[in-house]
Amino acid sequence: MHVLNIGSLNIDNVYQVPHFLRGGETVAAYRRTLHVGGKGLNQSVALARAGIASSHAGIIGRDGEVLKNFLEAEGVNVAHVEMRADEASGHTVIQISPEGENAILYYPGTNTCLTREFVKNAVSDLKQGDVLLLQNETNAIRDAIEIGLEKGLRIVFNPAPFDRSVPLLPLNQTAALILNEGEARGLYSMDEAAAENLDDLELLTALGERYPNTTLLITLGARGVAVRIPGQSPKLFPAYRVDAVVDTTAAGDTFTGYAVRALTLAWNAEEKGEDPARCRAILEDGIKYAVTAAALSVTRAGAAESIPHFEVVDAVVADLWDTEGNLR
Repeated sequence: MHVLNIGSLNIDNVYQVPHFLRGGETVAAYRRTLHVGGKGLNQSVALARAGIASSHAGIIGRDGEVLKNFLEAEGVNVAHVEMRADEASGHTVIQISPEGENAILYYPGTNTCLTREFVKNAVSDLKQGDVLLLQNETNAIRDAIEIGLEKGLRIVFNPAPFDRSVPLLPLNQTAALILNEGEARGLYSMDEAAAENLDDLELLTALGERYPNTTLLITLGARGVAVRIPGQSPKLFPAYRVDAVVDTTAAGDTFTGYAVRALTLAWNAEEKGEDPARCRAILEDGIKYAVTAAALSVTRAGAAESIPHFEVVDAVVADLWDTEGNLR
């Protein structure tokens, strides 16, 4: 089972600041670094470091060769990463506070240059049952979902950043949705007050009723991760807390990449005729890796550079988790 990620490719300009910039304020940063990033690139790196065979499709500007080279060095197939000379690559300005939190200004650049024909070409090598991973940092999301479904692909969508277009997409036909708490509440209702009245399991149950055939994974920060598999009861996984938070930039993308690993392992088992209980166990075991990998990523600086390799995550998982999915 192969994973194709049609996703964003960004150059991250990172500034360490004493506090986040407020309106009308000028703040002197005390450090500046450049990193490769974008939710798409980060998730492709996470897939590669998790040991999953994957390809990336996207568009860069003339300033973006470093992005393609980085992915290729990670073992990601970049045959469908194209260059446009008339637009800049996507890029960000990221503020990092002393507490390790981030605030991000994003210019999409070439990430909004995808066309329906580009998507068709990108998925041309995939076969039925392969996985198409998408985020909301590029255009042509509806095209990608529709084309992927026509080809019989499993669509995994991470609707970040969330906007009003997301609930209008054919999400009930996706194989999995990976969301943070804010995105999940926005998907439930654009009326924030209505969504806030639900606790974690109520929110997961409500979304499960709306998308009954879709696996739902909702990250809840310090409260952990809520998971619902179609036809089964929801389950909460605790968060693994680290002592020192350095940079949270790629935590969500790290979780997504490792969560896709979990999904593909479970789907592979399903295709081989494994019973549903075994497939669920495989998925739940993989979620432990995703939670752990995301936690480890925040102890390091940078975006893609902070994503841990599988061997590191595996060693930590063996020490931290019991067979029931609980932290020791």
